Amino acid sequence: MFHNYFFLKRLAKELDQELTDLELLECFSQSKDELILGFASANKTIYIRANLEPQIGLLQIMNDFKRAKRNSADLFSDLIGIKVISVNVFQYERSFWIDFENGMSLIFKMHGSRSNILLSENDEVKSLFRSVLENDLEIKPSELYKHLDLSLDRFNSLEGNPNKYIPALGKEVKNYLTRKGYFDADLNERWQQLQALLALLETNHICVLNEPKPNISLLETTCDQPLASAISATNELYIRFTKNHYLTSAKSSVIKPLEDQIKKTENYISNTEEKLFKILDRRGYDEIANILMANLHLIQKGQETVTLDDFYSNEKIDIKLNPELSPQKNAENLYRKAKNQNLEIANLEANIESRKVKLEELKKKLAEVAESEDIKSLRKESSSQQSSKKEENLPYHPYLINGYQVFVGKNARHNDELTLKVANKNDLWLHAKDVAGSHVVIRDQAGKKIPKDVIEAAAQLAAWYSKRKTDSLCPVIYTPKKYIRKRKGDPPGAVVVEKENVMMVVPKNFDNSISI
Repeated sequence: MFHNYFFLKRLAKELDQELTDLELLECFSQSKDELILGFASANKTIYIRANLEPQIGLLQIMNDFKRAKRNSADLFSDLIGIKVISVNVFQYERSFWIDFENGMSLIFKMHGSRSNILLSENDEVKSLFRSVLENDLEIKPSELYKHLDLSLDRFNSLEGNPNKYIPALGKEVKNYLTRKGYFDADLNERWQQLQALLALLETNHICVLNEPKPNISLLETTCDQPLASAISATNELYIRFTKNHYLTSAKSSVIKPLEDQIKKTENYISNTEEKLFKILDRRGYDEIANILMANLHLIQKGQETVTLDDFYSNEKIDIKLNPELSPQKNAENLYRKAKNQNLEIANLEANIESRKVKLEELKKKLAEVAESEDIKSLRKESSSQQSSKKEENLPYHPYLINGYQVFVGKNARHNDELTLKVANKNDLWLHAKDVAGSHVVIRDQAGKKIPKDVIEAAAQLAAWYSKRKTDSLCPVIYTPKKYIRKRKGDPPGAVVVEKENVMMVVPKNFDNSISI
């Protein structure tokens, strides 16, 4: 009910007592929707902070205010040094004004999301605080003052409709009258109820409520902390609403990314478990190899398929063969595949387990954020998330290995960006040999030779981020980036290596920062 005429009437009366004969010392803005007005005399200082964000629209009255040294702009300079004559409310309107000795006025138009402060002179609006509300320039201040006929005859002619009788009553009054049975009563009873309501609006104590969101009420008969002062109520509402508003905003900025991470992690676990189940459900390569080895005497080189007795199931089994290899070599290939399959299963199980741990941590964090009321820590967490998000937008995964920066391209397009735009000519470039995979770059440090253990660790990353990820050993080429070039027309990620060295490594992933 903060924007209700009856409350603004009380507030204007108190402001009149506080501001009359004070000069406007300063008037400035530190953000696009907030205006600060400082009034002073020889022994008194009053500041009004008007926060007119569309979703808020609040006032705060203080004895002092510390202006920021930067990013503030002076406004309404015609009023600086001019005394206040009076503060008045526009009758039956959600606005009040401050009159100054030079004939100008500041109009506080408290219209919810369209709240604004207007500088007027000679019944014309000269300028606006929120210039985006350009229609406010057409307002005639004198027309804001409503001269209503509050007689019984007019009430009867309107059939007791309270919103037509006094349009400035607002939703709280309508809800109050509904609870009192107003709309089911006859005209005479309605008149009596409305007169009692108006008296209550003029004299009742002020309550600052918290539900469904912080607001001011003049109609509560019981109140935990009843207030007689409209200024006190205004300040209390400001504190509660801004805390609620900014706390909600801070929580939302943290909760949404957490929920997105939870959903992403759950999807990863589900998809990886499905992949694992498919691998576990199909016939093991080692069993097929065992069947081949037990029947080598029945297989001729050059056969593409062979049908043998499956001693695991006591049934026949058709086995595909490479006709260019001997039966024993075919079996060896199957054993190698079995070994790689076991490595893949182990990797999938480890990844699932690590993601489950991460999921529990995310859910725990989400619960903590939901309960938190520490705006500062929430904003710090949001800032941390933003930094992580920026990192996610990089064309590479960043690693720090024994003090050396190592970058791993995220996909074919990002490989090009990493190699051609990010990497310097003396950086070391790595890639799994003869298979698709990520480009890896070790950032050169001037005057230093990259240690062998750092190169090996980066090579393990290159193997991990390639099609040879599940191999027991992977050949990785490495060379200074200056020996890498891209031919016109080559697809994304494809490059020519003019000079190379090769090392064999076990594919392995690391935490983003490791010491070895």
